[in-house]
Amino acid sequence: MKLNKEKFLKTEVGAELKCCIISWDKALDSCRVNEYYTEEYKRERKVADWCQAQWEVYKMVLLQFFGIEYNFTRTDEYFGLVTEDEENWLFKIERAAA
Repeated sequence: MKLNKEKFLKTEVGAELKCCIISWDKALDSCRVNEYYTEEYKRERKVADWCQAQWEVYKMVLLQFFGIEYNFTRTDEYFGLVTEDEENWLFKIERAAA
């Protein structure tokens, strides 16, 4: 089955996947700015762990149905889902736009 990225991201699964990745990125940022083992850090760490677990399921679905293995990537400039060779982005969100 061929993946139409725009159509996929407009489905309920695609929209929830994108929401999960955005939440994961925000939780990781929050963990970075909060002191280790404060209540805020623990809360955001749980969110990050939950998002990562959800991502693992989405990743298997994308591989199973479309034959594409995406990876979560994040830098100071952007974050998103991309193949290992960084040629094929499912989506990329620039930090200024996030």
